[in-house]
Amino acid sequence: MLTSYDRNYLRIGLPAALEGVLMIFLSNADIIMVGTLGTGAIAAVSIFTQPRMMLLTVARSVAAAVTILIAERFGQDRHDTYGDILKKTMVLVVVFLGLAHIGFFIHLDSILIWMGAQQDYLPDAMIYGLWTLPAVFITSVTVLMQAVMFGRGESMRVLSINIQGNVVNVILNALLIFGLGPFPALGVLGAALGTVGGAIWSLILTVRVLSAWRIFDQGSYRLTRTYLREFFGVFGGIFSEQGFERIGMVVYTRMVAELGTIPYAVHAIAMNFCDFYYNFCNGMGKSSTVLAGHNKDQQKRNEWRCYLWTGMRWSLIFSTVAFLVTYVLREQIFGVYAHDPELLPLGSLIIAYVAVVSFPEAYQMVCAGILRASGKTTQVAAYSFISITIVRPIITYILLYEFHMGLEGAWLSLALDQSMRAICAAILLRKVYHERNSKHALNPC
Repeated sequence: MLTSYDRNYLRIGLPAALEGVLMIFLSNADIIMVGTLGTGAIAAVSIFTQPRMMLLTVARSVAAAVTILIAERFGQDRHDTYGDILKKTMVLVVVFLGLAHIGFFIHLDSILIWMGAQQDYLPDAMIYGLWTLPAVFITSVTVLMQAVMFGRGESMRVLSINIQGNVVNVILNALLIFGLGPFPALGVLGAALGTVGGAIWSLILTVRVLSAWRIFDQGSYRLTRTYLREFFGVFGGIFSEQGFERIGMVVYTRMVAELGTIPYAVHAIAMNFCDFYYNFCNGMGKSSTVLAGHNKDQQKRNEWRCYLWTGMRWSLIFSTVAFLVTYVLREQIFGVYAHDPELLPLGSLIIAYVAVVSFPEAYQMVCAGILRASGKTTQVAAYSFISITIVRPIITYILLYEFHMGLEGAWLSLALDQSMRAICAAILLRKVYHERNSKHALNPC
């Protein structure tokens, strides 16, 4: 039987989790549809994933900070301050991310080559990347605005908006990749244009919702010392954590890309499928962040504790389901992406690793969400730095080049990295738990 904590957690967590799944469906829709064009097209679209994620890392770190700040104000009933936070943060995003996107546009060929792009698919990768960069910027602004919704616990609205954006993206993909009806068959370029169309639609709907809430009527765009001190106090640790993860992924992806076009194509498929549950877990982590922020005050310590255990319980439930479905249907899952029977044995093996990774992946993300909202962003960044940027690249190098394990070695190192972060998060959260609750009598959840 579901408790009130379960219902409230799932009310926020499930829409946020499904929203994360739908967002990754944008890239998977491209991969699945482009997959009919051949292995080279898959690699061309996939190689841009890391540059895109480098830019979105900044946007998502900003959004995570804004979510925490809004959640705290929600718990304190300071509802008239949401617009001030949004406006001031938008100034930072437009200026700094705008310059970053221009830099990526100018140097994209060098960036893709550094990422490990091979010459046989580099021209298609350039076409896809140059046309997709505007969509990345639009998505960055949209993610920031939707952080206000998450902070208020309105994750269902975000889900509704992004469902519509995904539908637009898939429809445009079908029309422009394959040239249905009067539309020309643009291949990889069509996939990029579909992504742009979906991003614009999501932005328009997000602006409409915030305008209806009169968020833009609140506050000022002028940056102040008070705002900057509060914002960067939260953003610094989150960005460090996300930045370390992105650096580690870039180095990791580069080593995998050097295995060759076919292993990298298999890796790209597995990673894209893995991202479904990763983003689902990220949504549950957002729910933990929001509810921990709503109950951050010491007077609400019992609610904080109950939502902690609620998040842990549901992460185990969802991970068990994800593991069973992925492992049992691993061949069918890989077959959706690739139609070459020679790729199936390796692809099936790697999808099995994806199934196993479900457990530590979910646990560490839910724990990290609680820790961030509890003021431990720096500590989360510290263990993430050690695990992602130091331990994982070293283990990957050893397994790939010393033990010659190929793609299997790369995924074994990823599983070890996720497990290490889960252990660190558990230890740190246990310490926070005792700091908040050891001296007080607690009611049962």
